[in-house]
Amino acid sequence: MSSLTSKQLKEKILEDIPINLSKEFLFHLWKKKKPSENYHRSYYAKFPDGTDCTIEYNFLREVVKIELHFIEDSRDYCILIQRGSIVKEREIQSNRPVSLFKRMQKYKDYFSYLVDEQILKTIGGNYNISEKSNHPQATSDFSFLQLNKKIFIKPKRIFDQIKIYFYQKEKKQKQLKGLQKFYNRMLGDLFDLFVVILFFYFFWIGKLSSYALSFLCILYSIMSGFFDSFIRRRNPLLLKSLLFFFAGVLIIWFQYQLFEWGIYEPANEKLWILYDFFKQKFGI
Repeated sequence: MSSLTSKQLKEKILEDIPINLSKEFLFHLWKKKKPSENYHRSYYAKFPDGTDCTIEYNFLREVVKIELHFIEDSRDYCILIQRGSIVKEREIQSNRPVSLFKRMQKYKDYFSYLVDEQILKTIGGNYNISEKSNHPQATSDFSFLQLNKKIFIKPKRIFDQIKIYFYQKEKKQKQLKGLQKFYNRMLGDLFDLFVVILFFYFFWIGKLSSYALSFLCILYSIMSGFFDSFIRRRNPLLLKSLLFFFAGVLIIWFQYQLFEWGIYEPANEKLWILYDFFKQKFGI
């Protein structure tokens, strides 16, 4: 029997051959491995024809990187998919763009036995890869995807969880519209106002000195902007920060004026003087 030519061999390999393997093999096809830098999860599989495939996933950017080493031509290829859109298809050695759609058809069913459905959803149906996993333990739960069953508290993992929380919160903020966005913002601003009023209450009953109140108001004017930007993931309200800042400046100015007028009693007992001053100055 005459041997196949290289072209015929290539066409034969690229045929869309359906999977006809044992379920046991398919359920254990994908193995977890340590992800490379900038990626959070990684899986490796060796397909029956000898092709190597590595999948890595960046949770924050919603990016999937697929690296393939096809056995027939001994070349490495890279696919980059972000939120269901193919960003890059390249041969790694020469960095030239290629089309891998036809070659991926042979392996599309293997991907459906990946346990991580988040990766399949991020691939978004490209190359006719199903977004649903056929694996009996398929999950989108992050805790299932640990490399070990034992949970160890690691600073890097805690930091990643914080970044994920902030990313999801910012995404939620961008989805709010109209009155919903106003109500969501109002709750945070009312909380900040309540904190400053609480400072003034403790000053009123003599638990805080004028210096402490002034310091806390000025500090919180800065902190409220920090909370808006980095915790609540929204633009800071400048008017609110200025209001708290000038309240702190006003109290320290009032304390200084009392000393100038020869009054050395606590400022919280002489607030009526401040009221009379504004009444005469501005007619309020």
